[in-house]
Amino acid sequence: MDKYKVKLQFKNGNQTVEMGKGFDLRLLEKPTGLDGFEYEVKTNERNHYDGDDVESKRIGKRPIAVTFECPNVEKASEIRDQLLRFFNPKQTGTLLVDYCGVLKTIDYEVESLKDNQNNLYEPLKMHVELVCPEPFFKTITESNTEISTWIGGLKFPFKLPFHLKRRGEPRVNIINSGHVETPVQIIFKGPAYNPTVKLLQTGEYIRVKRELASDDTLYIDTTFGVNSVEIERDGVRENAFSAIDWRSDFFQLRVGDNLVEYTTENQLVPQSVEIRFRERYLGA
Repeated sequence: MDKYKVKLQFKNGNQTVEMGKGFDLRLLEKPTGLDGFEYEVKTNERNHYDGDDVESKRIGKRPIAVTFECPNVEKASEIRDQLLRFFNPKQTGTLLVDYCGVLKTIDYEVESLKDNQNNLYEPLKMHVELVCPEPFFKTITESNTEISTWIGGLKFPFKLPFHLKRRGEPRVNIINSGHVETPVQIIFKGPAYNPTVKLLQTGEYIRVKRELASDDTLYIDTTFGVNSVEIERDGVRENAFSAIDWRSDFFQLRVGDNLVEYTTENQLVPQSVEIRFRERYLGA
């Protein structure tokens, strides 16, 4: 009987392996690494004073280990071969965790897969060890927030009195309910001249020194290691990283409230400005 309120779904390309209550593969132990783990805090000694000063804090890679069995002895050999093929160390996989009904996901690499079966007449028992270079669990869907550039306007059929289209507020408050800061993807649809998106609480901003036509779309990604700026024109995306204002920051949403504002010069008003992000957590 599976007594752990945890269900796991591993994805590798088009292949899927599921473990937990209700599946052929059952958990023998509560998986490790789904909760918080040890963090690295670097300190320096204070000269002639008590205590240390904190120099840096760091969250390292996340190890995850899962021990499971297949009670069906007749299929043990077949399932063992499938698992050896599935947990391929040459491929990156994605783990979906259902922890008491809450779903989160994380990418992983395979470190080891061990067969703990003592003999061929008992249920297949295996132990897999994973490592997640990006240690944060994420929501399975993106959060989308649009800054309303235009409000109202005629709609058919319409009722009296009607209101003409008017410019909306160029800012919106975005709430990050995760445990840590998270990057954003910004979709800025023209027209615009030198479009800028700013995080008002910190003063950080991203400005792209380009003119966008009505059919152009600007894409900005502030994910660490990505940090990309692209402009799509006539269905073709081009790298526009060189057009960034040198004082720009690839900011991330802080935990809690984030007041985000867009601006554009020459009185041009874009069709829409959309902010996308996925909240990040220290555990499943």
